[in-house]
Amino acid sequence: MTSHRTPCPGAGTAAFHLRAGELWCEDVPVARLAERYGTPLYVYSGASIDERLATVRRAFGERATICYAMKANSNLAVLRRLHAGGAGFDLVSGGELRRLQAAALPTNQAVFAGVAKERWEIEAAVLAGILFFNVESLHELPLLAAVGCAHGKRLRVALRLNPDVDAGTHAYISTGKKENKFGVALAAAGDTVEAIARERWLQLVGYHVHLGSQLRSIDPYVQALDRVMAFVDGAAVRGREVTHYDLGGGFGIAYGQGEALDVGAVAAALLPKLQARGWQPVLEPGRYLVGDAGILVTRVLGEKSQGPTHFVLVDAAMNDLLRPALYQAEHAIVPVATTTAATREVDIVGPVCETGDFLGKRRQLPACRPGDLLAVLATGAYGASMASNYNTRRRPAEVMVDGNTARLVRARETFEQLMANEVDLHETFVA
Repeated sequence: MTSHRTPCPGAGTAAFHLRAGELWCEDVPVARLAERYGTPLYVYSGASIDERLATVRRAFGERATICYAMKANSNLAVLRRLHAGGAGFDLVSGGELRRLQAAALPTNQAVFAGVAKERWEIEAAVLAGILFFNVESLHELPLLAAVGCAHGKRLRVALRLNPDVDAGTHAYISTGKKENKFGVALAAAGDTVEAIARERWLQLVGYHVHLGSQLRSIDPYVQALDRVMAFVDGAAVRGREVTHYDLGGGFGIAYGQGEALDVGAVAAALLPKLQARGWQPVLEPGRYLVGDAGILVTRVLGEKSQGPTHFVLVDAAMNDLLRPALYQAEHAIVPVATTTAATREVDIVGPVCETGDFLGKRRQLPACRPGDLLAVLATGAYGASMASNYNTRRRPAEVMVDGNTARLVRARETFEQLMANEVDLHETFVA
């Protein structure tokens, strides 16, 4: 078997490449994985995750706290991999905290965000000794203070500011504009800072800004930091105990239209300003670390034509990969076994009973036969983590590849598991 490698069109990492026209993940043929574990199947490259984390570390330096955004992909094996590389974690739910604990990972380098935290989540995070809470709303302050008082502990918080910066991304993944639900507007943030200062059980240690996902320019990061610094300079209380600046994440990768974000350029633009103030950088990359490191493998079931549109029917669906239906995300889709046959324009669609069930529209693919395999690239982020059981479909299995070794890191669900909480509960409530 030849070892000559050629780039796979559309892949953001060399881990997914072609050998003799066949798609490989590191040193494992993707077709072999589909044969062994079935389809739909998520395949992750461990080496790609390591490489991306190292890139961020080189850019921002050892003083930076890199908190992986777990919502991108919370598989326990992925979490352990990133921890081994020195990452902390960005949490947005008590369930994600439970995942860290289930993986037996430390929680002292975790930050907890979210616009609607519940008391039990705050209690659990305090007991876990997280780094700090990202406060997103004024209503959180009494709740946080009450938990701090109950535990006799002054809680460290960073105030999430909404700087009204347009990140130039899709409306559904923009989070830093004035019409978004996230953070506190600069016009109201002064009162929030003063409210924190009055709370005995709260300590303001930093500011947090997250502008959205898939940013491709450094300008929004610079604009946001400049606005935060101007805000802090407006009153002494705003910077008194501040030690951290959490710039969020959103580093764009290269799928769809445009190039990947130059993370080194972001660091070069921000670090001198942060160092001048003695603020330690915190960042929350998610997609950038794991997006290109994953693919979704799907098997062709058949083809059909309807009017001017030719459809390729596959066994993966919107419940397995929601992003194309949710916000028209464009993932490159390639045959696992390439051919020299002429291509034609097709829509790749799944079995779910929705017109919005598509993986790609107007794509160029050669004629497909039942049983052929396709790979949807750059699905390591917001793929498996957003999967559902819609139409009573089982969520895909997940595999992690290291060199020439692959291991199952999540088994495909069984139908019995899907219905386990719905039968024989023997509980009745009569009002």
